[in-house]
Amino acid sequence: MRRVSSLRFFLAVRLHATYALAVCAVVSVLGLLMIAAGPATGGDDAMGMLLFVQMFLSSSGFIERARRGHFDALLTMKGNRGGMAAAHWLASSLPGALSWLAFAAMAVGRGGPVPFASAGALFIVSAVAWTAGFALARGTAGFVWTAALFALLLRNPRLVSDASPLAVVFCPFLLLRPAPNPISAAVAIAIGCIVLGATCRFASRLDLYLVERQ
Repeated sequence: MRRVSSLRFFLAVRLHATYALAVCAVVSVLGLLMIAAGPATGGDDAMGMLLFVQMFLSSSGFIERARRGHFDALLTMKGNRGGMAAAHWLASSLPGALSWLAFAAMAVGRGGPVPFASAGALFIVSAVAWTAGFALARGTAGFVWTAALFALLLRNPRLVSDASPLAVVFCPFLLLRPAPNPISAAVAIAIGCIVLGATCRFASRLDLYLVERQ
């Protein structure tokens, strides 16, 4: 059997719902218009919208769909399942990453700096949402994270002034504020790398029963 690239496979099976990609496209267009109108402030507003969308896009679900047989064509082949999981994360996060690249290109074209802080925020969202939704149905982790974030902000508005790494992991939007703490940002990104790597390692040991399905 011809070996299939894990990334190409996950791109082909359409991990995202059509409406989710449509929302991402609309947010991308609105974000580009906002950046074009005001490069100084429009970039942060555009990225704020994109981060919310990315919470749902990256939470594409792996185990639930794998056990329903959606990934059998790939899982029945020999290969490192940890690498397959990493490819699943890449495919899940790709739409938001492409939107960020468009935002960054527009910002730089308008004379602004490269938004490295927003790239860190996008990575944290992509890693945490994908990990949290690894065993859940598509989009579930995004709903839970958004609800928890709003609930905590209502009870503790001081979170927006918290500079701790854990606060940044839970609320990556903190990196969009002016002059974010570079140490907290670096530690938060490192935490994102750790949870992402740990989940891929867990996936490499995951026993998925491939059975005949009606």
